[in-house]
Amino acid sequence: MAVRELVCIIDPIHPHGAERIASMHEVIGPEDPQASEASVIVIRTSPLGPERFGRMTRLKAIVKHGAGVDNIAIPAATAQGVMVANTPGGNNSTAVAEGAVSLMLGLLRRTRDMDALVRENRWDERWAIRLGDLTGARVGLIGYGRIARAVATICGKGFGCDVTAYDPLVSPAAMRAEGVEPGGLAAVLASDIVSIHVPLTETTRNLIDTVELGMMKPHAVLVNCSRGGIVNEAALAEALRSGQIAAAGIDVFAQEPPGPDNPLYSLPNCLLSPHVAGVTEAGMKGMALHVAAVIDTISRGEIPDTLLNPEVLP
Repeated sequence: MAVRELVCIIDPIHPHGAERIASMHEVIGPEDPQASEASVIVIRTSPLGPERFGRMTRLKAIVKHGAGVDNIAIPAATAQGVMVANTPGGNNSTAVAEGAVSLMLGLLRRTRDMDALVRENRWDERWAIRLGDLTGARVGLIGYGRIARAVATICGKGFGCDVTAYDPLVSPAAMRAEGVEPGGLAAVLASDIVSIHVPLTETTRNLIDTVELGMMKPHAVLVNCSRGGIVNEAALAEALRSGQIAAAGIDVFAQEPPGPDNPLYSLPNCLLSPHVAGVTEAGMKGMALHVAAVIDTISRGEIPDTLLNPEVLP
């Protein structure tokens, strides 16, 4: 039998999801006096460490609105016996994939430069700017989860790209069955376009650094809609400045928002966006409703399918 949970929603979520949760449970904000009594926390991108939830003695679960959980202190939650579940997949995966492809197109077609030519009455300069093609390009994917698979489908079937992927956790046979060529990191970095789709862990932190950028082609484009910290921003800035690579599209940063001295700000061949690749109407609505479904599962005393720390179970 389901119980009515006291749900503390720390970061705003889509109204459809918030209303769905409120129809079944009591919803409060992080500044509510009852916050310390919450049984469930809903979090998006805010940091969530033991200093925030460590004294919440009634806390059962932390539900992440999204897939990446690098902002949650999972070991501390586990030590406290608190379940941590995320909400990957669905419309959000498609939204992030579209965001990655939009950065590819924006860089290849020099969208920012084209806009400036019109606004600054430099119309005749258009012939001097070379534009790139996504159609027929070789696209390399670092990681091959839900989002990367969606990117592979868009690029492969939609633009006729040759898609290569690097992911030690996915079998080469599974990739080939979906029309994607498996390869090592070096093979992927040799692509015309490299798109990153791995979570931020100690293993992937600074995965793309000076050496890896040096393995890319001078005409290559790098896109990161995964997590800041996977790409060393100082090394990327130098690679863009020196012409080691042609351009980069960055949606995520090691520090969010980036500080005023971030080296990427001054580079014309870097297209930036504020961690919004997945923030579409359909993506946010679908993920918020997924959060509501996870909370309902917990309220029935059942185990969420997306539980990340099963060691808390009896």
